[in-house]
Amino acid sequence: MSSREAEEHFDRGLHYFRGGFFPAALQEFGIVKSLDPAYPNIAFIVEAARKRAEEVAGKLDAFIEEEFDRQIVELSEQLVYEGSRSFAQEIEQLLRKGLPEAALEKLRQADSIVPESKPLLLVMASIQRRLGRFSEAENTLLRARTLFPKDAEVLNNLGNVYLSRNLFRIAEDQFQEARKLAPDDVRILNNLGALKMQSYRLDDARECFEEALARNPKSRVVSRNLDNVQLRIRTLDEEISRLRQEFYAHPTFLDIGLALGKALLFRGFIHEARSMLNEVVAKNPALIAAHFYLGTIFELEGSLGKAIEHFREMVVRKKKQNTPIYKAFESLLQEDYQEEALFELKKLAVLDLDLAASHINLGIRYFEDALWDEALRHFEEAASLNQSYPDAPYWVAMCLLQQGKKAAAEKHLLQALALNPRYADAHFQLGMLYHRKSVKKAAQHLQQAIDLGLRPSFAALARKHLPAKDSRK
Repeated sequence: MSSREAEEHFDRGLHYFRGGFFPAALQEFGIVKSLDPAYPNIAFIVEAARKRAEEVAGKLDAFIEEEFDRQIVELSEQLVYEGSRSFAQEIEQLLRKGLPEAALEKLRQADSIVPESKPLLLVMASIQRRLGRFSEAENTLLRARTLFPKDAEVLNNLGNVYLSRNLFRIAEDQFQEARKLAPDDVRILNNLGALKMQSYRLDDARECFEEALARNPKSRVVSRNLDNVQLRIRTLDEEISRLRQEFYAHPTFLDIGLALGKALLFRGFIHEARSMLNEVVAKNPALIAAHFYLGTIFELEGSLGKAIEHFREMVVRKKKQNTPIYKAFESLLQEDYQEEALFELKKLAVLDLDLAASHINLGIRYFEDALWDEALRHFEEAASLNQSYPDAPYWVAMCLLQQGKKAAAEKHLLQALALNPRYADAHFQLGMLYHRKSVKKAAQHLQQAIDLGLRPSFAALARKHLPAKDSRK
């Protein structure tokens, strides 16, 4: 596969990851790894996306992944080539030995002679999908759908290919058609629930998993998925309740409104999320993240024109119009290829989102209002998000000092200086903390703070606490 294809999936994954759509990001980064295992840092990025995805959605399993090996064996057993079942055993052995390319070659040879074998096409598509060759898998299954237009198994597999590419609307069409043909098939219900969960329709996802579990109470996969979606619903409901209270108390803190709009979107409360994000944009059109989530909402709803409007606003405000990608977007849009144009635009409409910095900025607002507990919560969240960020432990220390916890504050100030030895404010605060118990230590830190260019008001206070210099020479 071309590196260009891997780069396109990586760009899309980055788009999802920075917006907090971690399950979708994981899918895209997984494709990159399948296409190009040597892609820079891809193993680390996939693992990071997996951890974040499991934080928000648990371990979401589709049957085609959970039971891949068993399904391949069952399908292989149905293969008959040149009147012999030894072909099926050969395919199975190649797969068990970890030689999928060799198995695919054997299947291609058989396909040229027996082109209308459903088991053969399903096995081939499953291997292609497992290898990350989604375009090939799609083409194989489209051929199978043409040959077997009313086959639920073919439609379910095709839906999974589209789901792996985050093409939610097309995938849902396949699953819904398959469900009509086989309403009792637990695999289809489970995969439909997985799709709804990844597209943030959590209540619909819960209903799918509950129905699937009612049909097969012993299904470990469905049971785990149901537990995960219920936990996600509870977590988001608690977060939304807290953010509502915070925004009601501080309606000018637009960062809270933005966080509330995002949480409402992830909960599936689309109308309310759109209303909240529009309110935020009306008050501050320069809030790029609000345009990102509004664009995402309209894209999920299929309103591509409005999605393009908000994503383009991001690109314009980031001053990225004079790029080849933007010119390609404009060309496609002029020819009325909206989906293709949106795909190009989203390569530029990514969030330069530093979540740690966002929490620090919000914490400072609370700190300025003397709301120490609320401020501390945000500073601690920033520290957990970015452990190399010296501002996080510094501001944690500031809150602890206000609460009279000097020993804990000292520890965090030292941590800030370990991350940035030239942090003037941290030297100043540590010097002020030491001035009663260690004059020498206090003087060292205060003098270093002054030498590093401490702000004038702090510098004047620091000089007052420095010991007088001996004038005798």
